[in-house]
Amino acid sequence: MAVGVSSLKDVAQAANVSVPTASRILRKKNLSRFSEETRTKVWEAAVKLRYRPNMLVKGLQTGLTHTIGVMVPPFDSYWSSILYGIHDTLISVDFVPINLWVRHGDNYSSSGPVDDLEQIHRLIDRRIDGVIMWPPITPDYYSHNEELASRNVPVVTIDHELPLEFGADSITTNEEHGAQLVATHLLELGHRRIAHFGDVGLNTYSWAQRRRTFFEKQIADIPGAVCFAVEKGKNADGLELAKKILTANPRPTAIYAASDSLARYVYLAAAELKIRIPEDVSIVGFADLDFAAFMMPPLTSVRQRGYEVGRRAAKLLINRIQGKFVQEGIQNIVMNCELVVRKSTARVQTA
Repeated sequence: MAVGVSSLKDVAQAANVSVPTASRILRKKNLSRFSEETRTKVWEAAVKLRYRPNMLVKGLQTGLTHTIGVMVPPFDSYWSSILYGIHDTLISVDFVPINLWVRHGDNYSSSGPVDDLEQIHRLIDRRIDGVIMWPPITPDYYSHNEELASRNVPVVTIDHELPLEFGADSITTNEEHGAQLVATHLLELGHRRIAHFGDVGLNTYSWAQRRRTFFEKQIADIPGAVCFAVEKGKNADGLELAKKILTANPRPTAIYAASDSLARYVYLAAAELKIRIPEDVSIVGFADLDFAAFMMPPLTSVRQRGYEVGRRAAKLLINRIQGKFVQEGIQNIVMNCELVVRKSTARVQTA
């Protein structure tokens, strides 16, 4: 049994041809220049020796490693879908993702959080051709921009737009469209006292700011309708905040949670306070995570197209790497969403 990894030189020797000839035939470049007999000998030798091309050498020759840094953790089913979209799109064009993430809960790592810059350096050291990032890393990228920008490494962010001077492309959700969907649904059901339960990072992440701002504007445009907002800070107790909303005087008849995870806190708080969903309060979430349809009652939620977001992010980065946007400036792709109506929303009860 052969030991070790066969080289291009080994294939050439076995086929009794030159190394350049073996290289061109294996890369299927200008095949018409070679006889069928020569091509067959090279391919048979490659199969027999179990030859695989050395991508490190190819990277030195082309300046591209065909590897992409993906700083996106499998945080929930939405982000897992994004990762599938990124993965499938990259490998379809022979790019390989290197997935790293930072600052996640201890439930996911026995070694604790990892520094943002340390992970960026890991990717740079492996000569990645580009990076895809999600919100928790992108605000900290402000202080690390030079690490990638000085090396001309293109960046695509998901759900967060960096300032124009950072030169990063982005994929975002159409938060205004989402706000319209939720507001229209709740207003048509007769709700006029509505709370917005904001997610972590309201002062940092553009998606959180937009989700709240657009929703408040939609409600403010309706005479007699009011909206108040409560934000869950980084280390805040979500259950206690949900109780605060549900014990407000007057109590809102509907709550728009900025994520399905926040909506779960509202469900727990309602159960403790013996408040019925949707008879006493209607709940709407955001993302339509895998558990939303199985909550009691099933949660009405704004569905994001996670797989498509990941696919478009990867395609956008590949186009940037291949120089397709040289004259067009920063690219921002805005993805639409849809409202999935289930049994957590109902018409306002009349006294």
